[in-house]
Amino acid sequence: MKITVTKKGIKSIENTARETLRFPVGRKWESADKDERFRSLFGAPSVVIAALWELIRSNVNDDVEEKHLLWALVFLKVYAKNEEIHCAIVGFPTRKAFREKAWHIVHVIADLKDGLIRLENRFINAPNDMVGRPYLTGDCSDFKVNEPFPWNKKWMSPKFRGPGMKYEVCLAIYSPNICWSNGPNYGSASEGTIFRTGLGLELPDDEPVEVDAGVKGDPRLMRPLMGSTSNARKQKSVYRARQETIFNRMKQFNVLDTHFHHTCTEEVDYMHKHQICFDSVLVITQLKLMMGVDKLFDAGEIDEVEYVMT
Repeated sequence: MKITVTKKGIKSIENTARETLRFPVGRKWESADKDERFRSLFGAPSVVIAALWELIRSNVNDDVEEKHLLWALVFLKVYAKNEEIHCAIVGFPTRKAFREKAWHIVHVIADLKDGLIRLENRFINAPNDMVGRPYLTGDCSDFKVNEPFPWNKKWMSPKFRGPGMKYEVCLAIYSPNICWSNGPNYGSASEGTIFRTGLGLELPDDEPVEVDAGVKGDPRLMRPLMGSTSNARKQKSVYRARQETIFNRMKQFNVLDTHFHHTCTEEVDYMHKHQICFDSVLVITQLKLMMGVDKLFDAGEIDEVEYVMT
C-alpha cells in the first residue's frame, strides 16, 4: 500500500490538533515535547496521523473532518470509563456526536487491515534458501474485558485469571512487518488450536513458525528448545522478545490495556466491537513501523537456527 505524506498535510493535522485541544495562545506550540504530546494523547506522532488521514479520507462520511480522526485516536488512546472525559480533551462536543464520529473513524481505520497486514509480507528481505527455516514469529496475547453476563468459564483467561479475549499476531523475522492476526477468541482458547484452525491452514506443511513454550499441537510450531545449538536457542529467544514488543506497543492504547467496557447484549456483537478496536490499533502500529517512527530492535541473524520437522 502506497503512503504519501506532504509537509502541508502534516501542518494541517498539527493546526487541527492545536485548535481541537484549545492549546493556550501564550504557550509555545513548536517545542521539544510536541512529539510526546501527540503520542500521549493520540498514540502516534503527527506524521503518522497525517498519513492515516490520507489513507481514510476517501472512505469516511461527507461530514467527517480531520478533527474527527483526532477524536477517534483519543478514544483508542485514552479510553476513559466516562465519555465526558474524551469530550473534555477535544473541545466538548456532545457525547452523542463524539461517539458517532469516533466509532465511524475506528471502523474505517480497521478496514485498512487487509491492505497493510499481509501474510506474503513475511518474504520481504528474506534469504532465498529458506527450507525448514521460519519466516515468522508468532504469539498470542490476552486482553481484559468486563465480565459478560451470563458468566461462562470459556471467557476465563489463565494469564490474569479474569474474563478476556485472546488474539494471535505474527511478525516477520526479516522485516518490520506485522503479517497476520487472528481473533478474537475466548480467553480460555488453546493457542495451539488457534494456530491449527487459522494460520496453520494458510502456511505450507514444511514452513515452521517460531513460538514460545506454551504452544503445542503442530509440528510447525518451533518452541524454545528446538534449536540445534546453544547459540541457536539464544537467537530464538531474541526473536521471541522482538515479537513481544508488538503487544507492548499495542497496549500503549488504553482500549487494549484496560477492561473493555463497551458490552453488548449479544456475545457476537461484543466480540466484534472489541475486534474493531484491536484491528484499528494493529493498523496504527503497523503504520508506525512502516514509516520508521517506531523501530524494532536489531535481533541479528537467525541463520544458525536449524529445525527438524517431525
